[in-house]
Amino acid sequence: MNQNLFRISGTVPIIFLLCRADPGFSAAYEREIDLPPRLQWNANYGYCGENSFISAGLFYGQYCSQYTARSLASPGVPQSRASSQLLLGVNDVSTAAAMRLKAEAWDTSREQSSNDFLIWVKEKATAGVPVIIGVFTNEYLFYKNRNPSAGDPDYDHIVPVVRIRSMQPLVPPTRNFLSTDVLSFSDNGLWSPTKVPPYTFTATFGQFLKSRRQANDPKGPVYSLKSNAQNYGIAITGVADPNSDTIPVRLTTSTNAEVPAMKNGSNIPPVPLSLKLTATVFIPDSSVPYTLYRYDNFAKVPDSNFNAHSGNAVQSWSIPPNSGNIFTVKLTILSNEVAVFRAVPFAAP
Repeated sequence: MNQNLFRISGTVPIIFLLCRADPGFSAAYEREIDLPPRLQWNANYGYCGENSFISAGLFYGQYCSQYTARSLASPGVPQSRASSQLLLGVNDVSTAAAMRLKAEAWDTSREQSSNDFLIWVKEKATAGVPVIIGVFTNEYLFYKNRNPSAGDPDYDHIVPVVRIRSMQPLVPPTRNFLSTDVLSFSDNGLWSPTKVPPYTFTATFGQFLKSRRQANDPKGPVYSLKSNAQNYGIAITGVADPNSDTIPVRLTTSTNAEVPAMKNGSNIPPVPLSLKLTATVFIPDSSVPYTLYRYDNFAKVPDSNFNAHSGNAVQSWSIPPNSGNIFTVKLTILSNEVAVFRAVPFAAP
């Protein structure tokens, strides 16, 4: 997403560089969120929001293309239009619902301090929940723009948090701000001056916070976080399942990029590639039989009575008792297809 072009309202290793690809930060305690980096499309104002939601979706056992994610974010809007973007504070909550995910958006309107926002990010990440946030890009490093006020006043780029580190124990709920706490995120491959994206960037809480002008310092970091409140973020807290019938499923893909990429100005998705998926079911009680379902359309994914709606699934697998604590399925789809996995006890409604 390039917010310099549109916004709907509502490393270079240098000494003291505040957000580095090769961080070297040390901390006694760490919580990592298993979100392997993925490469976004840069066409049509950038697909960073869509790519971040796909990463979070994989964490909960589901995959879709960036084109599909944007279609869910802005149904019927041509993807060449800036208004089609998946943006925090605009259509993020509705997109999560369309993707059959539970989400908790940060209440930007009530934010009194950026410290409070980072406390919320820390709390959610420490609890093992994917968090997606908006950050500033250094407009000079990216575009050689010498205007110190260049860029969006709220955020330019959307990224998933992948790690929290601290010198104090990370035991939920962690509702405290330490300037020495360390946050890492994947930038979806946006920064790649050598054509090989480093993906992961890291900063201490205290150093991450910048004003818009500080964020554009030619000797400053690649990315930073708005320091004067009104930040944007959303925590993806699980799958839509109010009765808590489902058990955890994690999905991985054989490649982290959709190639060929979307063409700028196009409203037609690129030719898909073959994509290998591995679905891993984490079984809490191996003495109980389970059923794993696969759906190829978000609209057909139930949020309750999964077994009663077994006909919505395009494929299912029986997991017999005493199968161990992990059950794995491998299959191949096209990259423009949807694959949503849900696993429930055989005796569930």
